[in-house]
Amino acid sequence: MTGWINLDTGAGAGIPLAATPDARFEDAFRRWLLGALGEPAGSWRAGVRALCFNVYPATDAAHAVELIGAADCDPAAADWALDEVWLPSRPSLALPDFVPDADDGVLLVRRLLRAALADGFAGARLKRYPRIAVGHVDGALDVVWERMPV
Repeated sequence: MTGWINLDTGAGAGIPLAATPDARFEDAFRRWLLGALGEPAGSWRAGVRALCFNVYPATDAAHAVELIGAADCDPAAADWALDEVWLPSRPSLALPDFVPDADDGVLLVRRLLRAALADGFAGARLKRYPRIAVGHVDGALDVVWERMPV
C-alpha cells in the first residue's frame, strides 16, 4: 500500500498520522492534492490541460507549494504554465519547517508527486491531465509526467 486513499470511501477514514513530521506532511499533502483534484472547476473537462506545482517563499524562513491549472501545455512554449485558468479552493499548502529552502521544497514535492502518479487511485486522477510539472514559482519547470502523443 502506498498510503494513497480514496477519501470518499469509509466516511473519510484515512491513514493515522505517523509520529514523524515527514509522514504528517505527506498525509497533509495527500489530502490537499486529492481534495483539489476532486473540485469540478479544476477538471480536465472544464478546460484545465496541465497542472503545475509551484514552490515559493511564504515568509523569510518558510516555503509553500501552490497548485495551478493551466489551459495550455505546449511543450514548445517555455511559459505554458502562465496560462492559469484555475486555482483550487485551497490553492497552497505550507511546506514543513524541516524544508530549509525552495530547492529542497521542489525535491519534496517532486517525490510526493511521483508517489501519487505511481498509485492506482491518485495516479488515475492525475493522469487525466496531459502534463504535470513542478518547479520554482519564477523558475524553470520540471515535467514529472507527460502523456505521450498518439
